Amino acid sequence: MDFYQQHDRRRAPRKVGGLYPLRIGRRSARLVNWSATGIGIQVKEGTEGYRLGDRMTVSIHSEQTQGVAVFPVIVRRVDTADHMVGIEFVEDGENAVRFLVDLVGDKAAAGSHKTGAGVG
Repeated sequence: MDFYQQHDRRRAPRKVGGLYPLRIGRRSARLVNWSATGIGIQVKEGTEGYRLGDRMTVSIHSEQTQGVAVFPVIVRRVDTADHMVGIEFVEDGENAVRFLVDLVGDKAAAGSHKTGAGVG
């Protein structure tokens, strides 16, 4: 049983993230899963320094538009062993979900994302 299965108390069902590359603050990460309220990510540089309740931003590059969307988030879970962070959208959550659906909604299930920079 992995970290997210053990702590599955979410208000919304999760979708596969397809390991899409993104950034949390200045660190590289990959999207593991997402829901209507937040995302689970794996941080390349590890989770040292992350604390429950930390407020930060997540930046997600769109390969379709070549733009970057930035969403404010709050840290809700930290798994140091697997370099995983569970974060909740604090503002613009509805826009973040729409962005994720457009970006990885169908591609993640098929595993057809482009890799780019992130957890190697």
